[in-house]
Amino acid sequence: MKDFFNRPWVYRVLSLGLAVLLFVYVTSQNLGSTRSSQSTEQTAVANTKETLNENLQVDADLDTYYVTGYPKKVSIIIAGPNANVVAAKNTRNFRVYIDVRHLKVGTHTVRIKQSGLNKSLSYVIKPATVKVTIATRADKTFPIQANYKSSKIADGYLTDTPEISPSTVRVSGAKSEVARVKQVVANLNLSNNTTESFEQEVLLEALDKNGNAVDVLLTPQTAHVELPVYLPSKKIKLDLTPSASSDDTKKYSLTSSVNSVTVYAPQAVLDRLDKTLTVPVDVKGISNNTQKTVKIVKPDGVVSTNPASIAVNVQVVQSNAESSSSSSSSASQSSETSSSTSTSVSSNQSSDSTSASSSESDDETTSSSRSSSSSSTSNSTSPATSDDSE
Repeated sequence: MKDFFNRPWVYRVLSLGLAVLLFVYVTSQNLGSTRSSQSTEQTAVANTKETLNENLQVDADLDTYYVTGYPKKVSIIIAGPNANVVAAKNTRNFRVYIDVRHLKVGTHTVRIKQSGLNKSLSYVIKPATVKVTIATRADKTFPIQANYKSSKIADGYLTDTPEISPSTVRVSGAKSEVARVKQVVANLNLSNNTTESFEQEVLLEALDKNGNAVDVLLTPQTAHVELPVYLPSKKIKLDLTPSASSDDTKKYSLTSSVNSVTVYAPQAVLDRLDKTLTVPVDVKGISNNTQKTVKIVKPDGVVSTNPASIAVNVQVVQSNAESSSSSSSSASQSSETSSSTSTSVSSNQSSDSTSASSSESDDETTSSSRSSSSSSTSNSTSPATSDDSE
């Protein structure tokens, strides 16, 4: 075996075999790379097709003329190398349009064109032609009116003047069409039994005298509308009254900085309300001056009040027991005073009577004396008369 490997031809055969193996390996790698490159090139140059929807543009003197009748979008089918088709789809670096600058007022059939597509791409536009109408342009400004069904408003609720921003809109179009426009409205989509104010961005619409839509351009196309929805209201004075409690021995004074309240209700309910609203204040267990929050009790049919509650100052004025005691003491003092006055009057009357009696007795004595003196005088005179007669 050792002699076998020492022979020169053996190494020559091994070298040849290794060289063949190396050649086969390198050839197979180059062949795979070539096939991959060829596949990539074939993919890039392979034809493909794509359908795109594009806005149809109009080349016209739009300051003087108004063009109608053409669709807003058209379809364009492009075909060609995949790379170019993908680039056109992604970049949209082409336009689809009609050119009516050389046409006069009237109706015309116009071919749709394109510009900007790569020359390696082929295309087909659908539809290929459109019929357009060219008319003299007119512009006019209209106020925006809010349009809604009053039957959607809940019973008893009222609406105020809608606030619309902007308040006007520019109407543009064919002169004959603009002349048909009588009003531009914002239709409010109210729900049934609406009780709250409406606020929304509303699409505008141009109408003729019969209420039919007119094909014109509106700038802007929408407006912000606010429709106030509210209940009628009325101010009523408050009458604070202590509510019944188990303690009837105290009297209370009720005061509040709020003297009236605003009530919200349908007009029929407001019409039957009194001029004052009684507010019962629970004073049970209150023995010292205090302040408490009292909720306004809503009368039947009233939806809400403003304010809904008030602060009431509760002051303990007087106890009924103390009042009774004070009244008894006062009555007793009055009785004593009356008795004293009566006694004094009686004593004085007695004194006056005694004085009068004494006076009468003196008068009688004087009269008697005077009578006795007269009698004595009379007796003395009588004998003298007798002598004279003798």
